[in-house]
Amino acid sequence: MKRLLLLLALAPLHAQAAADPCAGAPSLPEPWTSWTQSGTVTAGATASTAPRIILGKPVVAELRPGPQVQFIVPPGKSLPKSHAGLFTLAVKDTARIGIALSEGAWVDAATGTTALTSVAHEHGPSCSGIRKILWFDLSPGLHTIQIASALKPSIRIMAADARANQPR
Repeated sequence: MKRLLLLLALAPLHAQAAADPCAGAPSLPEPWTSWTQSGTVTAGATASTAPRIILGKPVVAELRPGPQVQFIVPPGKSLPKSHAGLFTLAVKDTARIGIALSEGAWVDAATGTTALTSVAHEHGPSCSGIRKILWFDLSPGLHTIQIASALKPSIRIMAADARANQPR
């Protein structure tokens, strides 16, 4: 009987420990406040079929088997039996742009056929669903965002301006 009472007394502690550790997590900071919204797209296999991603508008992208993708620049990493895809991103003014992903994958950015070097890499905020963020300093114009070596066939991707909704 004492054992049963002890188990009943400990049950709420076990339930609390099993509760979602992200319950009550704060809202995402700028520029990631819209991360949980989404549309859907199919990643391009070529530059001409690459869908446009819009700053501040996340999408869930269906990727393609890696060998089907004609990369603009050689990807920095290539895993066998992985998934990949191409996207375009138009930038109006020079800006530091973050590319956030929900899953592990390799991200490259290119202007024309010139690969761009990322300026920073970080993990997303705790409990956000953002696995990684790569930052690029982009000039005005059209850029290609390449995803390679993704182990899953779909990924949430979002591009955001570091200055989004920040006081000027």
